[in-house]
Amino acid sequence: MDRRATRTWTTWTAIACSVVLSALLLYKMTNRVEPWTFVVDVPQAPVRGDLQIHAETITPPDEKDFVHGPSLIQTPAGLLAFWYRAVYEGAANAEIVSARFDGTRWSPTAVVKDSSAVTRDIGLTVKSLANPVAFRRSANEIWLFFAASRLSGWATCEIILVRSTDNGQTWEPAQRLYASPFLNMSHLTKSLPIRLSGDRIALPAYHEMNRKYPIMLVLDGNGRVIDKVRMGNGGTVGYQPAIVPTSPTTAIAFVRRLNSFRPQSILLTRTTDAGRTWTPVAPIDLPNPGGPIAAIRYDETRILLAFNDDPKDESNVKLAFSNLDGTSFRRIGTLVQINDQVKGDATAYPFLLESEPGQFDVVFSRPPPQHVIDHVRVSSAWIEQNLERSAEQK
Repeated sequence: MDRRATRTWTTWTAIACSVVLSALLLYKMTNRVEPWTFVVDVPQAPVRGDLQIHAETITPPDEKDFVHGPSLIQTPAGLLAFWYRAVYEGAANAEIVSARFDGTRWSPTAVVKDSSAVTRDIGLTVKSLANPVAFRRSANEIWLFFAASRLSGWATCEIILVRSTDNGQTWEPAQRLYASPFLNMSHLTKSLPIRLSGDRIALPAYHEMNRKYPIMLVLDGNGRVIDKVRMGNGGTVGYQPAIVPTSPTTAIAFVRRLNSFRPQSILLTRTTDAGRTWTPVAPIDLPNPGGPIAAIRYDETRILLAFNDDPKDESNVKLAFSNLDGTSFRRIGTLVQINDQVKGDATAYPFLLESEPGQFDVVFSRPPPQHVIDHVRVSSAWIEQNLERSAEQK
């Protein structure tokens, strides 16, 4: 067989494989998924704790690599933080790393997975890693999702799942989530997964290749993708959705705007059928510099947000309340601001967690020149006091 014939045969084989994979994926996802509803956990958020902001730096003082995309999960031994580390953003030989907080200090970092380990586990070459986000599967089991790029650029990412059955002490081999028949590329993670009925999980994610838009992946109890929903009613509408269920069938999602989108505001989309369809995104009355938003249920009537309260720069991290409809917002207070003495300082990618009733933790990154992951903790007492102060100042 000559070289031209070989190339032709290879091309048609690749096309045929893609068609078969597409047909299989559609067969598995079309009219075969039992209806689901959101599992809604309404925290009590008792007013407790002191009135101070407690802040620590998680990364070691001699950190020289690019560190970004932090997230948190609570364990019996305290907080467990994850982020990714590389020589620069998107560089080869990246690592997903972790550290533990016992309430007093952060431990040294530990490597969960690196590009080489993921390459060995899944049998495909992986260049870089990004955006780890954890999910509590059971009392001892944690599922950690993150993005893995196959080539240059985040548009070549697919989502990877690793599991721990001892609360993050050890990790099993990485697995691929099959979210697309097109080489399984261009899906990334950022926000907290959501529990669904029937032992299923909603994983907020987003598509990156060619155009960015938010999606919701539905996983079964084994971690297999069984459905995929495009959020925002189509179009190029933003990305990195943070989904907050408000009832078994309703939820709102706060969406990061595209840099080109105007006005420079946080975007919002709603569902009334448990996430099967979503309304077109619409701007709300909170600014967004083009960074992600963190959002969790606070109590029976309110949602708590951590966001950059600036239309142009990631110059601060602020907390705010939203009502359950996403139609009314109240700023609470500023957790952190940039250091004006450090050129290029930023407070990027906030992630928010209620680690205990009435105790709230936020982690965020300070990109180069600082190479820092920071942690801030506040109480519900601090939140309620600052809410009263902000009301008095109006």
